Amino acid sequence: FTWSVNVFNLLIRSYYTANYSKMDMTFYFSSNLTLLFQSWNISSAGQLVGALVGIFIVVLFYEGLKMTREVLLGVTLKKNGRLSAPNSTTPLLTIQQAYKSNSGPRFAIVLIHLLQFGLRIVEVGLAYLLMLAVMTFNGWLFLTVVLGAAVGYFISNLVRWGCLPLLG
Repeated sequence: FTWSVNVFNLLIRSYYTANYSKMDMTFYFSSNLTLLFQSWNISSAGQLVGALVGIFIVVLFYEGLKMTREVLLGVTLKKNGRLSAPNSTTPLLTIQQAYKSNSGPRFAIVLIHLLQFGLRIVEVGLAYLLMLAVMTFNGWLFLTVVLGAAVGYFISNLVRWGCLPLLG
């Protein structure tokens, strides 16, 4: 019995070593990597810079989506005269009261909610793709995602506060 367990463990270990040991589990700085899909092989510095610029733009878009959803929540509540702007302490009861009241058009609230729902699906999908990109453990990708999130947050708040006239 012990012999068969040892043979089984040896087979499992050799299969794992042959198929799964190629992934780095510590940060490394290299221009040789596979990004998200097996067909997206990056093997030169130029390809890496292109991938980093693309990831940076995706992170900016992700941060913009988060800001857009908050603005839509503020528009929904403002139409019903409940709040002037959304914040992290907006009680769910206030949103429910705004919907149940007859002071605003319910159909508009439902449409805005459906738009928020669609944006949330895109936001979660992008968040998971960015997480998987960081999980390649490439240091350049990690720094790009962090820098993109910081710049995106900064720009989104400037737009929300009216310092950048993107919302008209």
